Amino acid sequence: MKIGIVSFTDGRQRVAKATDKTCKGFEQKLASWFKRKRHKVVIAPKVVWNWATARQAAERFNKAGIDVAVFNFCVWSYPDLTAQVANLIGIDTPILQLGNINPSAPGWVAFFASAGTLAEIGRPFGRVLGDIKDKKVQDQVQKFLDQNDPDQRARGYAAAAALHGQRYGEFDGPSMGMYTGHVDQSQWMEQFGIQVYHRSQLTLVQEMKKIKDDRVEAGLKWLERYCGEIHWDKKKLTPGLGGTLARQVRMYLAMKDFCKIEGVDFCGLTGQLDMTEYPELCIGDVQEAILNDIADWEDNPKEPVICATECDSNGALTMQLMHILSGTPALFADLRHYHEKEGLYDLVNSGEHSPWFAERSSDFRRNWKQVHLRPASDFYFRAGGCSVQFYAKPADKVTFGRITRTAGRFQMHLFTGSFEKLSRKKEEALAKQTSYEWPHAFAKFDIALETLRDNYNSNHIHAIIGDHIAALAAAGEMLGIETVVLS
Repeated sequence: MKIGIVSFTDGRQRVAKATDKTCKGFEQKLASWFKRKRHKVVIAPKVVWNWATARQAAERFNKAGIDVAVFNFCVWSYPDLTAQVANLIGIDTPILQLGNINPSAPGWVAFFASAGTLAEIGRPFGRVLGDIKDKKVQDQVQKFLDQNDPDQRARGYAAAAALHGQRYGEFDGPSMGMYTGHVDQSQWMEQFGIQVYHRSQLTLVQEMKKIKDDRVEAGLKWLERYCGEIHWDKKKLTPGLGGTLARQVRMYLAMKDFCKIEGVDFCGLTGQLDMTEYPELCIGDVQEAILNDIADWEDNPKEPVICATECDSNGALTMQLMHILSGTPALFADLRHYHEKEGLYDLVNSGEHSPWFAERSSDFRRNWKQVHLRPASDFYFRAGGCSVQFYAKPADKVTFGRITRTAGRFQMHLFTGSFEKLSRKKEEALAKQTSYEWPHAFAKFDIALETLRDNYNSNHIHAIIGDHIAALAAAGEMLGIETVVLS
């Protein structure tokens, strides 16, 4: 990476001259460390003390095309100088404020005053306090660089730009009183360029009547052939064209057709309530799972149509951004339970997990072999149908996240973790403590439970495989979403 370093000092010329040697000494310590890490270093021509030196620093950085700007504080400096340099360098250039250990001068005072200034003008930045010789400080600086990798930022910008002009299908609205699923369609259009296209679930019920039986029969045969097992019963999950699974298949085809005809790129389905409460209708688990998946009996491969259950529109937005970025399905789950003894989170939802997560194979057959279709819970769902049950394949690195709003302003919380490898006996034992017939991902998070408790603002969580923090943070920046990386 190409690192720009600029030091700040007092706005009085006589004081600036007196502190120049001190500033350059700390500056060289930083430059030496970055060079040892094989970064290219671009140093501002002079320690910034007035408008002219601020402009010179920004001009050198812009000409060099730096990837990250490090604002160096070791003595008192005027905070408006920080704002001027930040304003003159590219808005897409990440800024790291670094406050050195120098008790003989009020460098930390300048650090915090400048932090307040950048916050006031709405410029994102990172913060590190301490001596660059300290391993903990080095790790913090490296973490900032990793999270602002230019290649990852470019991926994030591209993903954010791809949202513009898309169409979101909102089938009814958020269920069961969940404020976090609601959106303002004007805000989405103004901020993201996404049209919210609202239609009732009643529309889907009517569209189901138009689906020809041969397409439904093909779907039933496909599921019977490729599922690990279908657990038929005489009440919730029944076979044949007149059975409950056929209703789910028919509704899936109605949703698929509707989205294609209306140009819907991603969607949310209320499911609960209405569809799930009336015995003559059906639950949405199969429909949601296959929409989110990579294949069906008519299209292989199939582009996932991201679908969020309970019409959680902010969840759908999170998933769509993750999907565009990764090119894979994105997870939708509840933060259902924390098994304290095992240190595991059970991420569960009644049907939303794409079967791709079972094996993460490009061959749908391998994924669906792990899937069991089980009769839906009568406690939650009075309507007929089944849930799509399997266990997510282990993964060493997973990015978790969620877009929400705080007082009307969008935020995105991000952190990393993993999907853990367990014996099938252990998976079964843990799953039976929550909702056995639903899909499960047993996860460890790279943050403390207390951090999650104090910061995370949704019952739903989303994930993609790999470390995509830098790209998602850049996407959030482009979209005007405040990004909070939890650690």
